[in-house]
Amino acid sequence: MNLYLKLINKCAGIVFSVMLITSCVAETIESPSSMKFSDSAVVSVQNPNSAILVGSTFAWLPEAVLFYKDKRLQDVKIKPLIENEIIKNLQAKEMQIVESVSGASYAIGYTAALESSLNDETIIRRYGLLPGYSQIPEGDANIEKGSLILYVFNTRNDEIVWRSAAQVGVKFDMELSQRKERIQRVVAEMFQTLPVSKASK
Repeated sequence: MNLYLKLINKCAGIVFSVMLITSCVAETIESPSSMKFSDSAVVSVQNPNSAILVGSTFAWLPEAVLFYKDKRLQDVKIKPLIENEIIKNLQAKEMQIVESVSGASYAIGYTAALESSLNDETIIRRYGLLPGYSQIPEGDANIEKGSLILYVFNTRNDEIVWRSAAQVGVKFDMELSQRKERIQRVVAEMFQTLPVSKASK
């Protein structure tokens, strides 16, 4: 089986079945205090021995991109907002974006969903980490917890280098400009923990 198929199989295992803890050492890391926002919760896990070199190539792994649509947000283009911010943050870390995963050193994917489509129990079972955001007012039909999980794979050895999960309260009547700003802030906080190195160890 070639590397591409192995990577897809690993991704499918993460997305559709219970996530097993690998033999690699995993380290839970927090965002710098200056990047934390009171209206969100973020947790990240990385392999401390697998820093990503500046200038590395990244590509989307389509099979690892899951966006759960909701009719209450059908007129809001959230998916491209998320993907644009992911690309912007990778570029800010001086990574190169390429078209195909076959020509990339790393593959990236994400899952985005409201709690009614993906609850906390399922998130911890599939992805192995949970931010635990709980500041959702009871009985308010205009707001629901939303989750965004990012994951980066090393295409050479199928290793999951980094995972980050964020949860926020998603307001259905929020102005587009406010929603865009919130997505920008949350994704930026998540990427603060991406393990980047400027020199090979």
